[in-house]
Amino acid sequence: MPRCPNCFYSLVLLEHRRKYKCAKCSKLFAQKEIDDKEFREWNKKRRKDEKEKIEEELQGIIKLSDKKLTKEELDEKKLVIKRRWYMKNREAYNKYKREYWATHRKKLLAQRKENYHKRKAEILEQEKLYRQNNKEKTRLKGLRDSQKNLAVRKFEFGKENGSIAQIVMFLLTFLLS
Repeated sequence: MPRCPNCFYSLVLLEHRRKYKCAKCSKLFAQKEIDDKEFREWNKKRRKDEKEKIEEELQGIIKLSDKKLTKEELDEKKLVIKRRWYMKNREAYNKYKREYWATHRKKLLAQRKENYHKRKAEILEQEKLYRQNNKEKTRLKGLRDSQKNLAVRKFEFGKENGSIAQIVMFLLTFLLS
């Protein structure tokens, strides 16, 4: 139930006016504003509850170490632990990444270049397939663009003629009066 922003008393909806009215301080509030505020608060609470639920699930996964885990469960547990560590040590991790990049820059750039050349043919093939599959879309886009340009030119041309015609009409009416 919505509450008054001033006195926190419950609000009553006046449907015919689309406004809420406070029974205590008699002030009116727009329905949209109050509904938006209520929704934001509800959404914030829901997100907080989901976050707590996820935390509880994570704690449950970590406590699974008492029994034998399958390979998939073990991998999932490791991933969760890595994420938690990252969330706690984000600044230290980013600092480590920068230092590693600074010391191994040449090697990393060489690897990137090598991987690019390996994948270049694959990338070009994917682009070619995309163009073949979307010929109709690109053709229609070209038609739409040309139609748009024609419409703009016609509008600009008509605009100039319209202003001249308006001046002529103004002069004729001025002379008649």
